[in-house]
Amino acid sequence: MIGNYQIINSDPHDISSRIKEVDLNYFIARNYKTNKFELHASNRRGGSLCLVLPFEVLDERTINYARRTRVENATKLFREMEASNKRLEQGKAMAMANRAIATAKI
Repeated sequence: MIGNYQIINSDPHDISSRIKEVDLNYFIARNYKTNKFELHASNRRGGSLCLVLPFEVLDERTINYARRTRVENATKLFREMEASNKRLEQGKAMAMANRAIATAKI
């Protein structure tokens, strides 16, 4: 353990080793102050933190999330987020329109 962090060298699903398939410089640490797992890269300047993992356990989702959020995939990820936001906005607009129609009939 280093300060508030513990480097994870082994886990039940071997995620701490398998994360190296995504990037050889990646490693996982547990931040005991926030009680979260974090993905770090040993080759980053100015701090090794890449992202805070949104999962309470290390499993296959961790590998998929690391792959999906790599810088190389940023453009695709932003497009997916924009498309998702657009669908949400359209859904809200439809719901408002349906409520207005229902109210007008009364």
